[in-house]
Amino acid sequence: MVEKRKRHPKLSLIGKILLFYALIPFTASVPVFLIALTGITWLIPLFVPLFTLLIYLLFRKKIDLARGCRINALVLFVLLTVFTVMMIWTSGSVEGLIMHQFTWLILPFAPVMLFLSLMDQTMLLYLTAFLTYLSACLFCAIFSKEKPKRWIAPALVLLILTVLNAHLYLNRPAVRYSGHGFDYMSGYSSTDFTDYTVYAANSRLAALDHAPSFVISDPEKMPVMDGAEACYPLYAAIARTVYQDIGRIEADWIRAQRTTNGNTYPNGRIVTFTNTLVGFKRLLIGADQPDGADLFFGARPSAGQLEEATESGVELTITTIGREAFVFFVEADNPVNALTSEDVRAIYSGKITNWKELGGKDQEIVAFQRPQDSGSQTMMVWFMGETPLKEPETYEMVSAMTGVIQKVAQYYNEEGAIGYSFRYFLEELGQEQHVKMLSIDGVYPSVETIEDGTYPLTVDLCLITRKDDSNHYVQQMIDFILSEDGQSLVRKTGYGGIRKK
Repeated sequence: MVEKRKRHPKLSLIGKILLFYALIPFTASVPVFLIALTGITWLIPLFVPLFTLLIYLLFRKKIDLARGCRINALVLFVLLTVFTVMMIWTSGSVEGLIMHQFTWLILPFAPVMLFLSLMDQTMLLYLTAFLTYLSACLFCAIFSKEKPKRWIAPALVLLILTVLNAHLYLNRPAVRYSGHGFDYMSGYSSTDFTDYTVYAANSRLAALDHAPSFVISDPEKMPVMDGAEACYPLYAAIARTVYQDIGRIEADWIRAQRTTNGNTYPNGRIVTFTNTLVGFKRLLIGADQPDGADLFFGARPSAGQLEEATESGVELTITTIGREAFVFFVEADNPVNALTSEDVRAIYSGKITNWKELGGKDQEIVAFQRPQDSGSQTMMVWFMGETPLKEPETYEMVSAMTGVIQKVAQYYNEEGAIGYSFRYFLEELGQEQHVKMLSIDGVYPSVETIEDGTYPLTVDLCLITRKDDSNHYVQQMIDFILSEDGQSLVRKTGYGGIRKK
């Protein structure tokens, strides 16, 4: 008995291609747009394929599933091949203008395309398209009873392309060269300071092994603190030592404000964190005003900051409380261990471009810089003096709100790389892995050479206060930090202390 062939609506081949490639994915994307409005973008790559399968399930007796299997497989192969070529071209970047041309091939997903583009979630858009065509292909293959052996070779090709794209994406410039973005402390910090807060359950803050001789018990009298990013663990440790019950006080305040990380803009806080720029402005405001501060911890004020203080009619007291080092570092297996200041200037001005000129391997020097508004870059500009810095390495990013922007390519541990930072970030916070610090002008940046000032790029760690501050505890805080207990906290945190003459 001859089995009757299933009859399907008479559509031309072009019509069937448009049905499987465009119409069904578009229809499945329409209801998902409503889900996208909730802001839970990760649901989109799940729900578009699910709605696609629902359409196939409802109309499986009316459409040519065998043809649908082959068309979906062909579309998936073409899209993934083009995507792979473009990913190789862009080194795995999905944010560049070149890669954005790929969206023309997935216009059937237009209902969710605009939303994901505005949310800068282009990779989710591409993933949605691939999963949709893959799901449709598998559904059609199962229900049309396609022979599995036919799909072994195509499946292996798709698997290889997928693994290659995953590798490129995970090592794209936006990941490799982003450095340490300001993702923490309400966007002010490049470091996760969760365990360095005064209310942390598993605190990593330095502590004394005995009761301090000086304690402030009245929260109303506790001087308000702010400072530079690298100083936060130090002044948080000081606060936890001197301010009685500060952990409970801060935790209660956070609970009352219903914040998630305890670092909304400071109004009302005692141990606060913004950054060098904002924190210094808060000091100029003064703690007797809303959002002001009593104590600022950081490097010596710049000429611009001193001018700002003068214009504001504020006289400052600048007290050196510790020592820090500006350091240069390279990959751990780089044979070069030391440079002179002139060597570094020659590297960063572009005069020396190969490590063999400095006694190292015959390989290009990749000299990474830092973003212009960072403290490290400000220090680097000062270090270079009259020698101009060469243009930094950059990579391209595209934002739906700002368009094409150039980002500074920050340190990535690859052959020939060199970068710079402050010693505390490397030694205590471990921001870079598998690196070694270089000796400069014959001196290695150890705690000893930082404290005695023989390391040439040693900088002062300062506590800056207002001379007219009415809180009498401000001067007592200065005295405590300069005392044996205070200097113990400075050293235990990881900075060089002040040696008494």
